[in-house]
Amino acid sequence: MSGPLVTVIIPTYNRRRWIGECLDSVKEQTYPHVETLVIDDGSSDGTVEWLRTEPRFAFAQIHVQPRNGGASEARNAGIQLARGELIAFIDSDDALARNHLATAVEIFRQHPDAGLFCCDSTVIGPDSKVLHNGRTWHEIQGEIKRYPLSSGWRSLKDVFLFSNCFPGFTLRRNVFAQIGVFDQSLFPLDDYDLALRVAGSSYRIYYCHEPLALRRDHTGQCSGGANAVHVCRQTLQTLRLALARNPELCKLGPLGRRRLAEVQVELGVSRIYAGERTGGARTLLRAVTTDPKQIVNVALLGKRRLRRLII
Repeated sequence: MSGPLVTVIIPTYNRRRWIGECLDSVKEQTYPHVETLVIDDGSSDGTVEWLRTEPRFAFAQIHVQPRNGGASEARNAGIQLARGELIAFIDSDDALARNHLATAVEIFRQHPDAGLFCCDSTVIGPDSKVLHNGRTWHEIQGEIKRYPLSSGWRSLKDVFLFSNCFPGFTLRRNVFAQIGVFDQSLFPLDDYDLALRVAGSSYRIYYCHEPLALRRDHTGQCSGGANAVHVCRQTLQTLRLALARNPELCKLGPLGRRRLAEVQVELGVSRIYAGERTGGARTLLRAVTTDPKQIVNVALLGKRRLRRLII
């Protein structure tokens, strides 16, 4: 039985080491109706030349951005070029499980009001070995945040309180006409901002609690530990924008304040770890003032780092 065309958009910048594995995962999808777009954001490592001369990647269309504008702009360029009714996103250092697109297409077929499909991810290292003894990204984050997840619909409140892993985000093309595209000014939280906007629209978000993608941890990640201060600040900005767009979120009361305070704690500890001791301590104080229960998180997150940096 035929189904809708799915466009897979792969933004890339100097990821020749891993993009082949990503493209192989797209080619091996069990769902057959796929258009693959690679949007190169000005790579200088020979990515484009290699992809264009490697026969096994002939199925992919390669488009080169006129300038290095960031992953969000590359994704947005892909959206403009896409022909698919559904659009899936995977970064060039990540990969999709073979049944990812087939699972997403079936959810959209069953539920016309579904606007975004997301899923769990297996965590892999630079060498593609599975990390954390096979525990998935959401299993780990859900335990840390004390927020267990299961397959099903996610409301605006759910998404505000706990964000989903990005690899494999799949959306109806029509969604972008209603809510807009990715916001580069919020990168690398542009995906979280997008999910919050979908959740606040007339469309719904479906989460599949299966590892239908592979998320690679490595030192060059824009959302990695080396960029923790920036990531935390962008998270706070994204949450505040969601509060401004959706007044109903203010009704969360203590839950909403706790969400913001948790990010402030992470920011404070990250600032101290980065050498900003005074600023970090002030950020922690603001977090505890907002939600006194955060003193426990300060102890849990900062115990080892604070002992090493302050004592």
